[in-house]
Amino acid sequence: MARRTTANEPQLKFYQKLILNRYILAQFGVSTLKDLSLNMKKPSLEEIDDEGVTGFHKQLIAQFGGKCAISEESLARYDLNIVSHMRKINDNRDEPMVLKYFQYLSLLFVEYYLDQYFNNREALIDGLNTYLADFNAQFPNDTYEPYTAKDLNKIAIWNATGSGKTLIMHINYLQYLHYSDEKLPDDATFILLTPKEGLSLQHIEDYAVSGIPARVYDKSVSRWMQNANEIIVLENTKLGDKDQDAIVSVKRFGNRNVVFVDEGHRGSSSGKDGKWQKYRDELCSDGFSFEYSATFGQAISASSDKSLAERYGKCIIFDYSYKHFYGDGYGKDYNIINLPDDSDEIKRNTYLTACLMTYYQQKRLFLTQESEYALFNVENPLFVFVGASVNAVRTERGRKVSDVVDILMFFRDFLTNAADSIAIIERVLSGNTGLLDSRNRDIFRNSFPYLTATGMTPTEIYADILKTVFNCSSSGATLHIENLRGVSGEIRLRLGDNEPFGVINVGDDSALLNLCADNGFNTDSVDFSDSLFQGITKPKSTINILIGSKKFTEGWNCWRVSTMGLMNVGRSEGSEIIQLFGRGVRLKGRGMSLKRSNFYKKDFPETVVPKYINILETLNIFGVRADYMRQFKEFLEAEGVPSEKGQIITLKMPVIRNKEYKKRGLYSLRVKGNLDFKKAAAKPLLRFEPNVPIVTLDCYSKVQFESSQKRSEIEVTKNVATLCHEHLAFLDYDAIYSELQRYKTEKARYNVNITRQDLRDLLQNNQWYKLLIPEDDLIVRSFEDYKRFERIAIALLTKYFDRFYYAKQNRWESQVVGYDLVPMDDNSENLLNEEKDEYSISIDDTRENETAILWLRQVIAEVEKAKKKKRLPSFTIPRQGDMEAISVPTHLYNPLLYLAKGNLEIGISPVKLNENELKFVKTLQKHITTHANHFMDKELYLIRNRSKKGVGFFDDAGFYPDFILWMIADGKQYITFIDPHGMGRESISSSKVQLYNRLKIDVESKLTVPSVALNSFILSPTKHSELADKNVTIEEWNTNHVLFMDDNDYIEKLFTGITG
Repeated sequence: MARRTTANEPQLKFYQKLILNRYILAQFGVSTLKDLSLNMKKPSLEEIDDEGVTGFHKQLIAQFGGKCAISEESLARYDLNIVSHMRKINDNRDEPMVLKYFQYLSLLFVEYYLDQYFNNREALIDGLNTYLADFNAQFPNDTYEPYTAKDLNKIAIWNATGSGKTLIMHINYLQYLHYSDEKLPDDATFILLTPKEGLSLQHIEDYAVSGIPARVYDKSVSRWMQNANEIIVLENTKLGDKDQDAIVSVKRFGNRNVVFVDEGHRGSSSGKDGKWQKYRDELCSDGFSFEYSATFGQAISASSDKSLAERYGKCIIFDYSYKHFYGDGYGKDYNIINLPDDSDEIKRNTYLTACLMTYYQQKRLFLTQESEYALFNVENPLFVFVGASVNAVRTERGRKVSDVVDILMFFRDFLTNAADSIAIIERVLSGNTGLLDSRNRDIFRNSFPYLTATGMTPTEIYADILKTVFNCSSSGATLHIENLRGVSGEIRLRLGDNEPFGVINVGDDSALLNLCADNGFNTDSVDFSDSLFQGITKPKSTINILIGSKKFTEGWNCWRVSTMGLMNVGRSEGSEIIQLFGRGVRLKGRGMSLKRSNFYKKDFPETVVPKYINILETLNIFGVRADYMRQFKEFLEAEGVPSEKGQIITLKMPVIRNKEYKKRGLYSLRVKGNLDFKKAAAKPLLRFEPNVPIVTLDCYSKVQFESSQKRSEIEVTKNVATLCHEHLAFLDYDAIYSELQRYKTEKARYNVNITRQDLRDLLQNNQWYKLLIPEDDLIVRSFEDYKRFERIAIALLTKYFDRFYYAKQNRWESQVVGYDLVPMDDNSENLLNEEKDEYSISIDDTRENETAILWLRQVIAEVEKAKKKKRLPSFTIPRQGDMEAISVPTHLYNPLLYLAKGNLEIGISPVKLNENELKFVKTLQKHITTHANHFMDKELYLIRNRSKKGVGFFDDAGFYPDFILWMIADGKQYITFIDPHGMGRESISSSKVQLYNRLKIDVESKLTVPSVALNSFILSPTKHSELADKNVTIEEWNTNHVLFMDDNDYIEKLFTGITG
């Protein structure tokens, strides 16, 4: 029976109640990150083009332009800012950082928020409260109080461990600086609060790499003496109501600071830690704060303070928690096992030996195949043992022990009782441990494929464990436990006189050393000045085992963790459980993709994945008397992470080339001599030119709502205006000039000259723009209004700069330099020669995909058979689920593959058809077959034009039509560029629509081969009734070579237009 919900019981989980996050998603017309990021995950979008525009921005405009409440001008400006900030933090890096899609969206959300916060705060609070009112009405059991001005000065970012929190934090600093005009008030400071000193020092190093000034807080240094925009770094545990030796009064800093809070879940409890939140709120009550954590949800669930849910529900701006991170293929896979009762010593030793062997398998694999794994940035494995406490003593088997001593006793037993250890190794390898799962299967069955493949005997494995893990080449060596007098809180472990193999990180090292001595260990104190713990991340570290309490893992920056042993951990801890897990699942991945190799292969199917790499890309967690398993499963269930994790398989499908085209002398286009506009053309001055298309700037605020209430659909008549002398009189033209120069640099338009006078002249001339703005916004009430007019002027000029630049490039390419006709051959970028004439198809080998995999194998078998017999493939079942394979006789290679939009389980490379492209190809082929007599004396050839590699044109922006169609008839070669393209935002005068005119007038007329005719057509899946401009008739669109795909005769009209 379904559980009944009480009247006031919440309906939603916390992550579904993130109002600020939902509000910004709604500005894009979506309700979830999944909807927004549907086509944003391709690695190619991580590239920044020559003009400083990200692929992410282009995809957002292509997908949401016209539907988005945020103007395209604003999105372009935000994109430019993000690129500028990235370049700043990459200036000092040997390996530049590259943004992943979720990092870009996180920064984009912050750009939008800060822009609204600084420049349109009233509209921001009104928009949030309107959205919140709708949310409260829809979910009456999950209501929040309306936003007040005090709620706006804090945002939080919920990002999974390993997802690049530090990078986001650094760019957030630059974003805030940008919107605050590069300067804080005199009585304000940038402050970073961390949970512990080691993390503070790590941040100082990270800031230095990013070129951001930062220092550890020093009470003796006056705030008035610090460098401009310097960040001071301080542990939140050192804040207090008044100054003491190790405590700093919050009153020292005032309340106008900009505070960054690392591990933002800390201080959210109602206990002793709760005061830290009070202190940090005091620091920025009239300033601003950014908080970062991977575990907001878990911290809030564990807290008895129910107001925290509302606090964070209203300020979390971006949610990329673990469910998103894992689902996108980032981070390692995981295996989690727990031994709830270790009272049986034989089972306990067997279990811990299997744990040690799991680590040894990873370590040996890394050492023997390091060169193979180098491309995938696999780190030297590290075994971490964590106890709930280090020195807390309990009596066990008649002895006083702690969690850490318990671990050390196992190592001593394994090292001194070689015969017993070898026998256990044999039992583990045979899958006969007596440790069974809920289905009565041995939990270690099939866990050691690499060790089994080596053919080593248990005795050989034992000897190699001593050498590989314990840095010792012979058995019988004494285990030394040595306190390092020169390094606080560190104890090293070594066998005999060999290099240390382990380090214990502990608060009270003397107490632990005494406890070890009481349990019969060989202990000592030695002089040693270098921290073994800090050195773990260094390439030559000999440390394989790290032992400590759960506290050291928070904020620890290490990629090596591959196996974890947990003693008593997870019995009462909440968010710390997920923090522990987060330390281990971090993965660099090939090309710093952060992805598991099977997901990387989806993006790049041609990748050869080394054997056994999945062993090194899996975090193994072994609990002893730990409640970790239950807590983690609850976490996964709450996050919605799928439990089945199938292996990726890659299938190769050959293609069959249409060789006939070689005999027909088909031509393609390229700019003469492959000349580059930036290098070869004269350098223009940015001035008014009447042939540049008019710029339109819409200053009306757009807000989209998710609402169960109907709203008025009456459209506002927008006021058209210009900037007059009153608005221009007191503009800061130096600032405008600097901004245009910055824009020019970011766009890499070094071939254009800009002068201050030319910018003044442009603004005094209103022929080149149309400004849509409320009359009230043009009234000058105070000198502050000129800031608004300055932003409008910059927006107009940057838009004009774009139009001006592309118009110049267009004119140069088509009229000054011209195009060459280039014979099509096997080296054409549009053929699959560089992919060796084959598709790569990657798919999860899961039960759900069994039918799809079987279908793919059948399709591949038919293509291989057809290739041998030199015929086109014929598919009995052409479609299966989200995929379809078709043969198109006119296409220069076959088959063509279709994959439905939104399918993230299957990867097809190098090129696949989308729905509109598939519809065009099928309709074209049907038309040719139906009218076979008409085409009997004609020859037709078609090819999918590859974006950025095929034939492109420039006007308002780069345009690569999806298809090139050749028709040879009556001694002429008709070359037609065809693009199935949504027309929701396009006007009839747009460059894409008018390409047919440009080809005729500027290109075809200058060709040296008179028998070639050029043309272009847009095929619109958007119905005429859905177009933005409803004043243009269907006939007018058709005349301008836009055909509607819901017209049954659109292919006939296409051919009529080609020859007409």
